[in-house]
Amino acid sequence: MSRLLVVDDDLRSARVIAELLRRSGYSVDVAGGGAEALERVRSEPPDLMVLDYEMPGVDGETVLEELRAPDGSTEFPVLILTGGRVEAADEAYSFEIGAVDYVRKGGDTAVLVSRIGAAIRRHRPSSSYLRRGRLLVDTVDDRAWLGGRELRLEHRPLQVLKYLMQKNGAIVDKTELLERFWGSGYAGLAHSVEQAVWAIRKELGEPGWIETVHRRGYRLATPG
Repeated sequence: MSRLLVVDDDLRSARVIAELLRRSGYSVDVAGGGAEALERVRSEPPDLMVLDYEMPGVDGETVLEELRAPDGSTEFPVLILTGGRVEAADEAYSFEIGAVDYVRKGGDTAVLVSRIGAAIRRHRPSSSYLRRGRLLVDTVDDRAWLGGRELRLEHRPLQVLKYLMQKNGAIVDKTELLERFWGSGYAGLAHSVEQAVWAIRKELGEPGWIETVHRRGYRLATPG
């Protein structure tokens, strides 16, 4: 689960944003100003910072300048929140010193969540993703997409899909899946695996991704 830090001197606004992001599957901390934010990231850097630009004292610009490495990058992506009074020159400068995106306060919350997700994916090492054709799995946040459409899978079906992708087309025995994701106490309940595979196939909505190998198990394929 990705960890976010929301920085805003308006704590009521920060908590509203934090709750929205928690409902979207993120772990979220809140800092009530720039100085507190810098203190927090020195001990435990987040995966992304949502930073209010206009704050008294240590403002958003100062935070960005403190976080910036010599090459102009930051250790983690920083998304700027603004109330709309920021000049275009300030907005441009924030990109120059490390911000990855800009979102206006009071805008569409779905846009905010989408931009945060996109920023994290761009910044994350490619090794944390599994890809097979149009199918993509994020092994850190346990999310999956087919051709850009996010798959809505419960925990165990998603783990089965991820494991099949890790096996890269090799046949995986039903018993192996059962013991790995349900535990030895489920021995003999092979229909649990079958139900998980059925859920994956249903959500994919396209035939040919998961092949059943008679009397053995399943393998991940790539439809032609």
